[in-house]
Amino acid sequence: MRSIYLIRHCQPAYPNGVKCCLGKLDLSLSEEGRLEAKKLATYFSKIALSTIITSPLARSRQTAEIISNGRYPIVSVVELEEIDTGLWDGLPFDLIKQKYPEDYQQRGENLARVPFPKGESYHQVLMRTEPCIEKMMKNYKGNLAIVGHTCVNQGLLSRWMGLDLEQAPGLLQSYGSISLIEIDKHTKKVKYVGKNLEAIPDQDECQAILERFQVGEDVRNHGRSVCELALEWTDLLMHKNYYLNRNLIAAAALLHDIARAEKEHAQIGADWINREGYPLVAEVIEFHHHLSSYDEERITEKTIVYLADKKVSGCQRVSIEERFNRSRKKCTTLVGRVKHRLAYLQAKKVEILLEEAMVY
Repeated sequence: MRSIYLIRHCQPAYPNGVKCCLGKLDLSLSEEGRLEAKKLATYFSKIALSTIITSPLARSRQTAEIISNGRYPIVSVVELEEIDTGLWDGLPFDLIKQKYPEDYQQRGENLARVPFPKGESYHQVLMRTEPCIEKMMKNYKGNLAIVGHTCVNQGLLSRWMGLDLEQAPGLLQSYGSISLIEIDKHTKKVKYVGKNLEAIPDQDECQAILERFQVGEDVRNHGRSVCELALEWTDLLMHKNYYLNRNLIAAAALLHDIARAEKEHAQIGADWINREGYPLVAEVIEFHHHLSSYDEERITEKTIVYLADKKVSGCQRVSIEERFNRSRKKCTTLVGRVKHRLAYLQAKKVEILLEEAMVY
């Protein structure tokens, strides 16, 4: 199986900072867009890509270049350019409504089939992009990143999801968002659509993920107990003006043991959640078993989930001493006992850090 990461370009620099109808007009990335692209570069530095395929328009090409950072070859194909918005290209939307009221209303009633005045429709875009992408997927092996545009991506996704083209405009694509498509020899499966790198699943989405991975009820209950304790601490710390992402802590606590049955469960769990489109949550999960030296010195989302997990055994709250006394019996070698002792000392260090912060 291989993966296709369909990406919308990052934020362009609009003329005078005013958003406009954007088609072939060739705008570079804004400063905010470059920051968004750098976040994508960090994300894709952990993913094995063979090639990045991009529209030649500057906003897409620059996004691709920043993502690549010299690591991956870039192929530019004109067929991936954004929809031709014709007479409306570069015009502010308020002006379009005033100048082309009938055309604006007609397009609003059928975005997929009605072309822009002297421009293209979604259908025409799909007719040029789909054959191109099929060819690219045959010519380039391995995992691919495709940096495109809103209408380009929406049309492709609607086809791969088996939707009517009229449903394509509902497949939201924010700047720098990613859609994941998994491909085997015969099928394309759209794993998720338009995920932002800073997306965090809510409680219902977390439970759906746990069900999808067939996680047992005992592990889910443990996650709920860890989440409850972690949020108690979070609320106290936020009341004392610590800046923390409460939603991130909740999601990471609920999902931290998703791969509990695996040997390297923290890393594997992080990989699974990253693949679900939640890299922020994945990073917390990766370090819930053992913190980096950076995080053991300061209060972060990782610190809180790490310690809450240490202070909950099953669904019962325990002391650090109780938790490590129980696990010490499993250490039958000298190396194992040394690692256990170091883990205990880290947990105690973090416990003192949090206790002092919550008291003062």
